[in-house]
Amino acid sequence: MNVLITGGAGYVGYALVQRLLQAPNNIENITVYDNLSRKNYALFSGAKVGSGKLKFVPGELLDGRTLARVAAAADAVVHLAAKVTTPFADNEAHFFDQVNHWGTAQLVQAVCDAPRVKKLLYLSSVSVYGNHPEPVSEQTLPHPDSFYGHAKLRGEEQLVRLPESCETYVLRAGNVYGFNPAMRLDAVVNRFVFEAHFQGRITLHGNGEQARPFIQVDKLASLLAGLLEQPSGSGPASGSTATSTPATGTPAGRALPPGVYNAVEHNFTVREIAQAVAQVYPDLERHTINQHLAMKSLRVQVPCRITGALPLPARSFADEIRDFGAHFAF
Repeated sequence: MNVLITGGAGYVGYALVQRLLQAPNNIENITVYDNLSRKNYALFSGAKVGSGKLKFVPGELLDGRTLARVAAAADAVVHLAAKVTTPFADNEAHFFDQVNHWGTAQLVQAVCDAPRVKKLLYLSSVSVYGNHPEPVSEQTLPHPDSFYGHAKLRGEEQLVRLPESCETYVLRAGNVYGFNPAMRLDAVVNRFVFEAHFQGRITLHGNGEQARPFIQVDKLASLLAGLLEQPSGSGPASGSTATSTPATGTPAGRALPPGVYNAVEHNFTVREIAQAVAQVYPDLERHTINQHLAMKSLRVQVPCRITGALPLPARSFADEIRDFGAHFAF
C-alpha cells in the first residue's frame, strides 16, 4: 500500500511516520507532503530505519496541481496538514479558513480524481464542538465558537464529495501532548512540562477550572496507524462521512466502519495538569493570572468508541510526563 501523508513533517505526522516505518505492516511507500511552515526539520534527521520507502514532496495544500500528482499514486491518504492553534484562539481567521477549509477542499478534489485512493483519514479536532457544559460525544451536534473550530468543521463537510469507493474516517482529536523532536510547545501540557523542567515555574491563566480533552501524540499515531492497517471493506463507505456516526459497542479487535470518531483519552482541568506536573517537579512554583476569570471549557465522553476497537497503549499520564522530562538534554 502506498500512503500519502499531508503535513507529515509536523508534530503528529512525525509520530505517525515513525510508527509506520518501525512496525510490521503492508505499507510499501510513504509520501510526506508538507510546506515546512513550522520550520521544524526533525523528520529529516535521525536513524535511517525503513527510510528506503519514505519520500518527501514539498508543497502547499492550495496547490491543486501538485496535490493531484501525489494523490494519483496513493492507495490511502492521511490528511494532517492544517493551520493549528490552541483550541479557542481567535487570531488569523482568514488563514484558518484558507488552509483548513479550502486546503482540505483541494485535497478532496485531488482524491476524487484519483480512483486508486480507497481510504482517507482526516484529522479534525474536538474544537468543532465549541464550549459545552456537559461532556460531548459523536452524537453531539458541532457548534464551534472559534475560527479554528469553524475551519476544521468546514473541512469535514468537504468530505461529502468523496466517492463511495473511498472509505473515509474523521478523527476529532483532543489536545495533543507528549515528546517528540517535532513537538509543539504552545500546547498546555507541553508548555507546562518545558517550563517546569527549565524554569521551575508555570503560569496558569484564569481560575484553572477550564477543562480540556487530551491524547498523547504516540497514542494518536497508533489510532491513525490502526485505521490505515485494518483491511478495506470493513464497513459501508459513505459519502456523508462528516455527519455519520459509528455503530456503538464495536468489540475490541473488530474493524471500524467509516465514520466520525472522537480521539481522546483524558479530560483534565488546567489546575489538574499543573498538579500532575508538580508531582514530577516537587519544587515547582505556580503563578496564576486573572484567577477569578472563568475560561471556556470542553470535555469529551471517555472512553471513546474508537479505543474499543483500537485499544491505546497502556501508559499513565504521570509516566508520560516523567518520560517527557527525561528526553530533555539537561
